[in-house]
Amino acid sequence: MKASLLNLVKKFWLIVFLISSLVFLLHYFIEQATLVSKPLYFSSKFFLLTVLVHIVFWILSSLTWKYLLVMICNVSISPFQSFSQLVLVSIGKYMPGKVWGMVARGTQLKELGIDIKGIFLLTIQEQILILHASAIVSAILIGFLIETTWAYGLMSVAILSLLLGKHIQIVFIILFNHLMSHFKKDKLNIKKTITQRHSLSLLMAYMMIWILAGCIFSGLYFTFMTKNEFSLNIIAWLILANTIGITVGFFALFAPAGIGVRESVSSLVLSQVMPLEQAIFLSLLFRLWTVLTELSSGIIVGYILGKNIFKKQPIKSTSKLLDNKKGTLSKRH
Repeated sequence: MKASLLNLVKKFWLIVFLISSLVFLLHYFIEQATLVSKPLYFSSKFFLLTVLVHIVFWILSSLTWKYLLVMICNVSISPFQSFSQLVLVSIGKYMPGKVWGMVARGTQLKELGIDIKGIFLLTIQEQILILHASAIVSAILIGFLIETTWAYGLMSVAILSLLLGKHIQIVFIILFNHLMSHFKKDKLNIKKTITQRHSLSLLMAYMMIWILAGCIFSGLYFTFMTKNEFSLNIIAWLILANTIGITVGFFALFAPAGIGVRESVSSLVLSQVMPLEQAIFLSLLFRLWTVLTELSSGIIVGYILGKNIFKKQPIKSTSKLLDNKKGTLSKRH
């Protein structure tokens, strides 16, 4: 009885998680929709461009996560599996605790043969790369926009830090193993780390992801809020405000998905180039857009994963499929 109940929970808990997350997402969507007043303007051209940029954002994010899995765990997954795992993390951050999306993704990674240590290292490495890329993008934009000695110095340090990606991972492993030795816990048995070339490639990819996220933010500005000419300067400010806002919101553990914190920080940065009221409106509009797109992505992923669960088709990694084919060939010979 207990075994059958446990199997039932293992089979359907992911669907329950998705439905619960989507309920929280729908709540936030309705809440944010009441805060956003009627847009002052609408440009169909920039709206379509923003949608296109968002699609490119998801494609690059999925391919980068797929690449990171190969580099850290030597496991290859399909682009849709990569996309679905990122969606789990995105919608999970709206639930109290903010970590349930990563937990849900971790169960999928276990099905691919990755142990707890590997999942932990993979998640930490991902967060280090994301935050490092955010710092570099922000520093470069500050250097170009503010044009002071300290801003140029910050930009130079950020660019030089591109060469430290591999060493940051090694330092983390040493610190983690040192911490675990005090608790008499197992250490991370890492036989190899990301090479400097791969680390640089991943950092560049995550920097591009941050820029694309800022371009989505910019697209909403030109779609709904202004008839002004296309301006690279205002786009740079918008990318900077969005990057800093999301990064600070990431550390606000008390706020699901950084709600409130992200908007406040982004608005404060944008107040340097536009009225504060307009900056707040844009930040709320971006939150509404984000929640709507994540809600749509979650429904799509939930539908497809649900179909696979009811068909009893477990997720398999490419590496496992290759091993099965090799085993079959060896038996024939």
